[in-house]
Amino acid sequence: MANAQTFEEFRSCLDTAMALGLLDLAQLDELQIRLAEGEEMIGRYAKAGMKMTEGCSLEHEPEVIKQQAQPAMAQLKENDLVVQRESEELTQVEVQIAKLQARRDLILERRDRAVAVSIELKSSAKQILKTATEKKKALAERKLIRARWLADMDNGDIA
Repeated sequence: MANAQTFEEFRSCLDTAMALGLLDLAQLDELQIRLAEGEEMIGRYAKAGMKMTEGCSLEHEPEVIKQQAQPAMAQLKENDLVVQRESEELTQVEVQIAKLQARRDLILERRDRAVAVSIELKSSAKQILKTATEKKKALAERKLIRARWLADMDNGDIA
């Protein structure tokens, strides 16, 4: 109640200052706004103080406090179970990821080996083709030589 009386006295002083011409209307409005803000802030502090004294009163017995804490404890246990389940799921996902990465590595390794073998086979095929071409040329050359030799034999140039 003393606070309300103090605020009324301050308002009266503001009115007097305005009447004497010590304050203009803008200054008075600003001071009244600040006064209202101060009253509101003091009211909030008073309410908070009352809540604190109510919460800290010794009238609460341990059983009442325990009952009030039970829902929070139940929620905490439920949250712990959820966290545990999610941790287990995360572990399973991590295991699956590890398996997939190992499988990917194996596939890449096999692919690399297949690419190496493919390159080797292409090289061997080119070598075989080159050798076959050379043999074909050599065989054609031999046939030509033999045909000339036979022609020379038939003509009697070779005895």
